[in-house]
Amino acid sequence: MSDQQQPNPQNILFLGDDINTDDIIPAQRGTKDDLEHLAYYAFEHILGAGNLRQYDRIEAGSNFGCGSSREFAPLAIKAAGIQSIQAKSFAEIFYRNSINIGLSLETKAETAPDPVVQGIVAAGGLIPYNQQRRRGAIAVPKSETTPRPMTVTEKLLARASGNTYVKPGETIFAQVDLAMSHDAIAGPVARLFYQHFGENASVWDSQKVVLVADHFIQIEEIRPDSGAAIMHQQMVEFAHQQGCHLLDMVAPGEAAGICHILLPERGFIRPGILIAGTDSHSCTYGAFGCFATGVGTTDMANILATGDMWIRVPATIRIELVGTLSPHISAKDIMLFLLGELGCSGATGKAIEFCGSAIDRLPMDERMTLANMVVECGALCGLLPVDEVVEQYLRDTNPHPVESGDIVTPDKNAEYERTYRFNLTHLEPQIARPPKPDRVVPISQVGQVPINLAFIGSCTGGKLHDIAQAAEAIAGYRIAPTVQLYVVPASQTVRQEAKRLGYLDTLEQAGAQILKSACGACINAGRGVLGANETGIYATNRNFQGRSGDPSGQNYLASPRTVAISAVCGNISDRLPYSG
Repeated sequence: MSDQQQPNPQNILFLGDDINTDDIIPAQRGTKDDLEHLAYYAFEHILGAGNLRQYDRIEAGSNFGCGSSREFAPLAIKAAGIQSIQAKSFAEIFYRNSINIGLSLETKAETAPDPVVQGIVAAGGLIPYNQQRRRGAIAVPKSETTPRPMTVTEKLLARASGNTYVKPGETIFAQVDLAMSHDAIAGPVARLFYQHFGENASVWDSQKVVLVADHFIQIEEIRPDSGAAIMHQQMVEFAHQQGCHLLDMVAPGEAAGICHILLPERGFIRPGILIAGTDSHSCTYGAFGCFATGVGTTDMANILATGDMWIRVPATIRIELVGTLSPHISAKDIMLFLLGELGCSGATGKAIEFCGSAIDRLPMDERMTLANMVVECGALCGLLPVDEVVEQYLRDTNPHPVESGDIVTPDKNAEYERTYRFNLTHLEPQIARPPKPDRVVPISQVGQVPINLAFIGSCTGGKLHDIAQAAEAIAGYRIAPTVQLYVVPASQTVRQEAKRLGYLDTLEQAGAQILKSACGACINAGRGVLGANETGIYATNRNFQGRSGDPSGQNYLASPRTVAISAVCGNISDRLPYSG
């Protein structure tokens, strides 16, 4: 039993800071949405399976529920009989999911009552609240915010909610321009949608809904799990019933692409829109100048019915990145450095807006990495400026040209909660040590860490630029005999281009195994997962205990270049052995 929790006569489970959704319900348990199943495996890695039921209440530190947007986390807690959770602060997506399902939350710091949240709680959750809205029994009030300078985030949310001005802390209902779900969540979303909105209900706009097969489609390659295939089939059936966009497997166990790479490639993403996805890394799309955030099952079922979602307008943190980057420093190094500076709770419930000369020189793939990982700081979204780099990408992928009205910029005197300025000129490669992505040190301080596995893939590390970095770094070398290097292109387009440009051949010649496209090992659902007591270095976005394999495994995070070099060296390193 960890120092973070001790039972007491009042049956209170005491926990520390940054309790994440993989702590609450391990990702591999998410192929079944049966409540008894979820309750049994709640806090499996902390308490042991089946032991949460001995508690009535949870008391925790800051940033409770960080990580994934999976609603299975609060559902598991509620199903196990927990009556309430008190914490210093909650991750915003977990907070919204809990309110939606009627799980009682308390913050240790007093906050002003929110009328919308109070209304949802009083109605018994988001679904009954929205059913009252649809009958006209409840009206969402317009914002009473007076004229004020606004950040990009505030402008986008004001526009999406039909208000002229909004301010941080107020709750709005915002119109969704694009809704995305994937095979790990879409089936339960569909069931909830039909259950509460009618067996013959139609989604509000089928052409604004995209469903993607990517998360659990390879799980049978590493362990038997019939639930994954059922969930995939449920998603496919719902897409056909509703006429939604379906980006399905291209072959057994092989995705057309990972959702956050595939949607931009297929032209679904545009500046200025609001995107909700049943995945916490939906914030990736903020690289294109839009507001994008993760939501849970109940939120998505309601979005499908109403076309809107409730959201507390976040305060904005401004991060200015300047300096001249070393050729061997990537966006992953930048983001890990920022995580080390801000911590996993440093932007809880906030938006992050990036700017600065270092951003201007980053290619699109690298900007997507920055936006993708802001959620590891607790942020709802991460927005980057729309410039010629973004516009050129959109010209290549989107049939409609970007219009001036799509591009939103901050007001001159916009109010930021905090502003950071970092000069990256002397930044060295960064490493996040287990079990949290903010346990970051420069690689020179890591010491000698032998590895068994190296993994280059996921929505964070499997883009074309990522694979190019890895291939160029180890061309002509061989992987150490004690290490297995897996490389997973994030989409079929990435795979084809990486093959055409010779990157995959270079990596294979070094001894890497090129795997089929999908989320795979990143979510403990494909080849490349850590075995018992193994140590790996991964170009993914999270290294929580048990996130990418056995809970006794040790997962270090790094850039694709560092991962590849480490695979050659047999230990974590950014320096190749002298070839003579």
